[in-house]
Amino acid sequence: MRTKRFFSQFTREPFPEKAISVVREFMEKSPSPDSNFFTQAFGRGAQRQEPFGGAAFPHRDALFYSEPGVGWGTRGEPNSDQAITPIAQTWIAEFSQALRPYVNGAYVNVPNIGMAEWETAYWGRNFSRLRKIKAKYDPYNVFQYEQSIPPATH
Repeated sequence: MRTKRFFSQFTREPFPEKAISVVREFMEKSPSPDSNFFTQAFGRGAQRQEPFGGAAFPHRDALFYSEPGVGWGTRGEPNSDQAITPIAQTWIAEFSQALRPYVNGAYVNVPNIGMAEWETAYWGRNFSRLRKIKAKYDPYNVFQYEQSIPPATH
C-alpha cells in the first residue's frame, strides 16, 4: 500500500482559466505516477433536494468536489521512496494552497490535517447544532479524533 495524501475541497462556481492553469501546472510537475486531481460533479443533483440544515452535510450548493492527491512509496517497506516523501508532501501542500482562491469548504470524510477553521469548512452553519446533538448522544466525547465535533458544554 502506498502512502497517500489528499486535500478535500468544494467549488461553487466554474473554475476560471487561472484555476485550470494551476491544476495543469501542478499535474505537469507531479512527483509520482500516483498524483492526481480527482473531481466529482454535483451540479443540480439529489444533494440539492435536501433542505439546507436538514442534514449535517452543508455543501449542497457545490458545483463539484475535488481532491488534489499524491501517492508514493510502499508503507511498511524500509526506505521505500523516502527521498520523494518531502517532495510529495511539499507538492500537495503547495497545490492545495494555490487552489485556495477557487475553492472552499472540505469534506469531513477526507480530513485536511492541520486545517484552520475546520469547523466551518466541514460543517458550515450546522456546527453549533451538531455540538448539541453530540452532547446528548456522546457527552463524554468517546467518539473523537483531531477534528471531530466536541460536545456542547451547556
